[in-house]
Amino acid sequence: MLKGSYFVTLLYALALIVLGSHGLAQPPKSPNFVIMYIDDLGYADLGIYADKRLNTPAVDQLVKAGQSWTNFYASAPTCSQSRGALLTGSLPVRTGLYGDHLNVMWPGAVRGIEPSLTTMAEVFKRHGYLTALFGKWHLGDAPDLLPTRHGFDEWLGIPYSNDMDWSIGGITSTTVFNDLATSRDKWKKVGKIYQQQMKNPKVSDWNVPLIHSRARPDGSYSDDILERPFDQTIITQRLTQESVKFIQEAGQSGQAFFLFIPHVMAHVPTFRSKSFVGKSEMGRYGDVLEELDWSVGKILETLRKEGLEDNTYIVFTSDNGPWLPYAPEQAGSAGPLRGGKGSTFEGGMRVMTIFAGPGIQSGVVSGMGMDTDIFNTFLALADLPPAPTAIDSVDLSSTLKNGVPSPRKFVPFFNNSRLSALRLGSLKLHFNSVKGATHRVPSISPQSLYDLGSDVGEHYDLSQSNRADVQKLFDYATAFDASIHRVPGIFDQQKKIDEE
Repeated sequence: MLKGSYFVTLLYALALIVLGSHGLAQPPKSPNFVIMYIDDLGYADLGIYADKRLNTPAVDQLVKAGQSWTNFYASAPTCSQSRGALLTGSLPVRTGLYGDHLNVMWPGAVRGIEPSLTTMAEVFKRHGYLTALFGKWHLGDAPDLLPTRHGFDEWLGIPYSNDMDWSIGGITSTTVFNDLATSRDKWKKVGKIYQQQMKNPKVSDWNVPLIHSRARPDGSYSDDILERPFDQTIITQRLTQESVKFIQEAGQSGQAFFLFIPHVMAHVPTFRSKSFVGKSEMGRYGDVLEELDWSVGKILETLRKEGLEDNTYIVFTSDNGPWLPYAPEQAGSAGPLRGGKGSTFEGGMRVMTIFAGPGIQSGVVSGMGMDTDIFNTFLALADLPPAPTAIDSVDLSSTLKNGVPSPRKFVPFFNNSRLSALRLGSLKLHFNSVKGATHRVPSISPQSLYDLGSDVGEHYDLSQSNRADVQKLFDYATAFDASIHRVPGIFDQQKKIDEE
């Protein structure tokens, strides 16, 4: 029989083992999250279908360790819309982050993400996370629209695309859309020179600013223009360096973080640093991709060195498909997919996506997912409740960790405010628009049907021989379209009406 003093000593020793050296149980550290977002990446540029001539060891490492989704979609075929959807977890038609005449936001925008909308960064920040964005924003360039006003502690990057902020013959990217009735004539005057600059780019052709913004503890902000025009040749290097610094500082503080890296490249005009010029067998665009792979490698290396690798979730994806008119010199490939950027065919919206992190099963997933799904998937991985405002965000964490089929059953393909196509299972139905339709009237009629399981390139229209399937998808799409509360798009009214 144990004596009393020995028994008490034994219990105390066991308590120290259970509770830790400080006598208190140490809660598990919240996981970190990183989104690597490549601009205009082609479905077959990087990942499991990449060209074998490319040297991409870092992305290859992600593929080997992570889970590649081959049926993952951006919510729009252009970047401002898909970026807004990623950050809010809702389709653009629900948030107003779209336009029926202008597909993206341009310099001088006076509206962006509304304060009433909740971003992923805001949710993480409320739960004690450090938040940062290093890269392209493109959701409003007025001071009260910048990333630091929407949940990010820090932002270094550009406010819109690298092909904007130009001036040609007195017409600028700020004034070209002031009056949509005259925009076509303006483009006729500047189009030829603009295209020459895009195909033979010089940094001086665009006056895009590089901005550093911080949210101060007292609720104020510091917004500083560091360069104008920014040096596009070193932008991938600079965004990577800032990301590395942020991870190191977060690691030293012991605070969990959410890091969003929306790269400026590989959007046209493409630039790369001196050390990557001529490095790839695939020419200029290959150089850009290999530098982006270098960036991925530096992020992964930093996470390892800081001891954060086993507690960090990573998503590698893109905002839409490749800008095909500039291929192959400055744009990528959609591989077997039809179409590219701006199109609701698969090549415009299907994006190679890789998830990696603790507990994520490696391999290839053929189930469906969307950029909106990242919001609630991240919250589930962080053991946080789902965001009720992220209406179109499906939690994919069970597929990532347990190998269960993806819970996403359908994918809508919007062309601005109009539902242009819908995928249900392996079948995809494209629609004609109905002239004069409003959101109160179904704006769709059947056009063509494809079975993506056997025809990923959308070559063979099955609509005449599969009328039952056409009707099934049409009814499903009509009901979904009617269920959406459309918010008026802001892109068409984004411009200040200045005298020219």
